[in-house]
Amino acid sequence: MEAVVYVAGSSTKIPSDVMSALEEIVSEETGGSKEVASRRLKALEKAQRYNVEAWS
Repeated sequence: MEAVVYVAGSSTKIPSDVMSALEEIVSEETGGSKEVASRRLKALEKAQRYNVEAWS
């Protein structure tokens, strides 16, 4: 995946809701499971290509 993702918003639900939505999208578009999608997104995070700025 070549994406760069920036998430900004309230720390209460936004980060987890966005991650869940992206897992669903990636799994549907690639034909893989949500677990595989989650690993792909975690790899983006590790590569500093998935960034979250959240505040309360």
